Amino acid sequence: MSYPTQGIVANALPGTGVFGFGQVQVFPVSGTFTVPAGVNNVRVRLWGGGGANGGGGGGFAMRTIFNLAGLGFTTIAVTVPQAVTSGVGGTASFGSFVSATGGSSGSADNPGGTGVGGDINTTGGFGRSSGAGGGVASMWGNGGDGGNPPSSGASGGGSSGTGSRGAAGLTGNGGSYNTTTSPLEMPKIGPSFSIDLIGTGGGGGPEQSGINGGGSGLGASGGFPGGGGVTRGAAGLVIVEY
Repeated sequence: MSYPTQGIVANALPGTGVFGFGQVQVFPVSGTFTVPAGVNNVRVRLWGGGGANGGGGGGFAMRTIFNLAGLGFTTIAVTVPQAVTSGVGGTASFGSFVSATGGSSGSADNPGGTGVGGDINTTGGFGRSSGAGGGVASMWGNGGDGGNPPSSGASGGGSSGTGSRGAAGLTGNGGSYNTTTSPLEMPKIGPSFSIDLIGTGGGGGPEQSGINGGGSGLGASGGFPGGGGVTRGAAGLVIVEY
């Protein structure tokens, strides 16, 4: 079977069209990427796990890797951190090529994870041990910081990396008051949802979970993927395009 030559489309900028042959493989858990016949170049997106106990949001990285066949690779190990109910979030990785660390935990201000080795590397928002979780990073920017409790009540979680401006997410007190979306619900990939928008959701208000990577408010879970949480830090994610 013959494949079309990978030309300029292999270098397509995010948001402007498909990469390579337009194929996508999603890794919600750890596994192995088997390089398909005829594929030389891949583009990988990684989100680290969110920290718990008011943890920081996971980091994000994206990298285009060229000439896999020439480098002798036929399989590549993919590591995806799972949700945590205490402690730091785990690191997502694609072999030794690129990784995204998880959000921290255990201090008053818990820094988010960061991308390592990517063409794009962004950093998750700070979580607050006395307040809310930080938002995950995305290709559009750093995650927003979780809020500390105001004198009148609980704070909200940080929004995840957001906006065409590539700016940081909103602070915790600007988190949306989500009441319907499970923090474990995976964003849909299809005509109505671009993978460029994964990890760009709002933070949770008091007692509410974040959505699409947002940090949680007090007493709730970070939004998948990679949102920092108070009761639960969200799992990471790896997506491979080829």
